[in-house]
Amino acid sequence: MDNKSDKIIIRQARREDMPAINGILNYAVMNTNYNLNTSPRSEEKAYEWYDSHVRDGYPVVTAELGGKVIGWASLSRFREYSGYNTTAEVSVYVSVNHRHKGVGTTLLTALQTMAQGRFHCLIAVVTDNNWASLALHTRCGFIANTTFREIGYKNNTYIDITFMTKLLDK
Repeated sequence: MDNKSDKIIIRQARREDMPAINGILNYAVMNTNYNLNTSPRSEEKAYEWYDSHVRDGYPVVTAELGGKVIGWASLSRFREYSGYNTTAEVSVYVSVNHRHKGVGTTLLTALQTMAQGRFHCLIAVVTDNNWASLALHTRCGFIANTTFREIGYKNNTYIDITFMTKLLDK
């Protein structure tokens, strides 16, 4: 039987999704070395982040299951220099109870479709201890370009960071 509440819906994030989005992010901040922030993002900062994405036209999408946000993805400005305006940084986060079920792939695929025609290059900045994210981006056509050794530091550990890119209009 096909039950609508069993289907993952990918949609544009809404401002009212920010508590769920922020909760998923903060879980990663506090429980992994995948995100190199060392303290959780405040609700106020989360709303500022969302509002700036909307204002600047950078998409934020959610994966919803049974009316609940279980993951999110976004494109963000890569660097402030205007020469990078054709490049966007990709972020993908899935709640701990829904990982390894295709949610990340679905989110990243939707985000890449939204990026077509606007961006030439997508970049993912991935910690080398995040095997799932490295595999996700590889599966979605990203290529590992370079690894910076011990450039990050969290939880008394130096962490390697891999930059992965995908060219969209090739």
